[in-house]
Amino acid sequence: MPPLQTRLRGRPLLADPELNKGTAFSLDERRALGLEGLLPEAVESLETQVERTWRCFQGLSGDLEQFRFAQALRQSNSTLFYRFLSDHIDDLLPIVYTPTVGAAIQRFSLDYRTPSGGVYLSRSHQHRLDAVLRQAAAGPVDLILVTDAEGILGIGDQGIGGIEICQGKLAVYTLCAGLDPHRVLPVVLDVGTNRQSLIEDSLYPGCRQPRLVGPAYDAFLAAFVAAVTTVFPGALVHWEDFGVGNAHRTLDTYRHQLPSFNDDIQGTRGVACAVVLAASRGAGVPVRDHRIVIFGAGTAGCGIAEGLVRLLVRSGLGEAEARQRLWLIDREGLVLQGKAIASPLAAGFARSQQEVSDFGRDGDGRIGLLEVVRQIRPTVLIGTSTVAGAFNQAVVETMAAAVERPIILPLSNPTHLAEATPRDLLAWTNGRALVATGSPFDPVAVDGGNRRIGQCNNCFLFPGLGFAAVAVGAREVSEAMVDAGLEALAERIPASFDPTAPLMPDLNQVGPVARAVAEAVALCAVEEGLAARAATAAEALERLDQATWTPTYWPVQAI
Repeated sequence: MPPLQTRLRGRPLLADPELNKGTAFSLDERRALGLEGLLPEAVESLETQVERTWRCFQGLSGDLEQFRFAQALRQSNSTLFYRFLSDHIDDLLPIVYTPTVGAAIQRFSLDYRTPSGGVYLSRSHQHRLDAVLRQAAAGPVDLILVTDAEGILGIGDQGIGGIEICQGKLAVYTLCAGLDPHRVLPVVLDVGTNRQSLIEDSLYPGCRQPRLVGPAYDAFLAAFVAAVTTVFPGALVHWEDFGVGNAHRTLDTYRHQLPSFNDDIQGTRGVACAVVLAASRGAGVPVRDHRIVIFGAGTAGCGIAEGLVRLLVRSGLGEAEARQRLWLIDREGLVLQGKAIASPLAAGFARSQQEVSDFGRDGDGRIGLLEVVRQIRPTVLIGTSTVAGAFNQAVVETMAAAVERPIILPLSNPTHLAEATPRDLLAWTNGRALVATGSPFDPVAVDGGNRRIGQCNNCFLFPGLGFAAVAVGAREVSEAMVDAGLEALAERIPASFDPTAPLMPDLNQVGPVARAVAEAVALCAVEEGLAARAATAAEALERLDQATWTPTYWPVQAI
């Protein structure tokens, strides 16, 4: 392998996470690079360093302490960080990503110490964002992961603490798909916060003012997009954790102006649709025959609903008929025509008052979840509400009484906000339910064995999707590309072939799954004429190979 060349010497070299190898620097490298005396005598392998790191990690108490340890490692030696994650993915992914990252974000004001590679763009930068982005990037940038942190996970507005979700997802891109971690940029748009506790917190390092709204917000976002297209032409923009009022609008506004996608909309939707598709095959139920209830009609719920419409249409239904297969419930109850709807995104799924004239209502005139389940006997129940325990025993037993293999997906996270626990769902259905969750859960004892619970983790879709778009130079991330990715994922879900098998692959399979997704997406981009760097299928696959980064030490040469 060709050597990496640098002018850095001594301690500045050891402070560069891309070049630092610590005790793995050879004796010749130490002499040439001014490292003699700065490192212990032994020259160690990457494997030895990983073993030491793992033993140290195991001795730490608590998820947050382990998160901080991993963050410090990322900032000091990126190769060791990613090799460590790769060798211990089951233990590390829940630490650097969900659910632990949610707790870390909530403590951002207390834990922030030194810059960690994130980029913080505020309104004061609005008229010189291009210059700020140029100085923030250490080199070429292929992917920008950006949030305004208004809708972080299930915990809402977290101000600039949202930079941690960007860092976490970028780690997943590299770990799962092989995206080069040195060619990405995590960005938080500091447009203020509406969380009063942050505004009043003297330790909060972000803008302690209410969020920009309306034309002022739109102008700032437009300035950001203009700067990105100028400074990093062709770079993929991954929109992350924008609030309900802005997520769809932002995606719709900019998806054709620069290659971009929103993981909360398209990624969450794609994974959920892949699970429904796989569960349908395992349960022997044609997709077109499903009756689907979605409890939670925000960004994620409405995104999943639109994806399921596409899935139903591909199964042979017309769009109008497909929409009639979905029932959405928000905080005002069943989404109905002529009543206030919490999210305008849900309007396309509103039921007429006439068709629910015989449904029971509460004292405020709302039609609740239990009544909807009793009336329509859904085959699929999806939760995106962050209402813990919403799928209670009465709801689940009512559903299971009418369906042999109920498909139940409590997708809200973090863990404590899940609509139900897998243990309860399987107990209330005598083990018949096909269950996947949004957060990780322990296996459940069923019929004398342990049933692993699949996690609808977006890491099975977005890394392969984004990596493929970068590798082939996609001019746009089309809906067909997302569909191709979710179909590839569905084919690798064990429950497709055995209804008692998990509804998601095991985490240790995330690499092969991401590759399968990337191949499907890259080939679709070529077919649609969207791949700037690949004219044929063979070229697309070659681009994937060329773009793959692996955590390996390269020789370092002084210049």
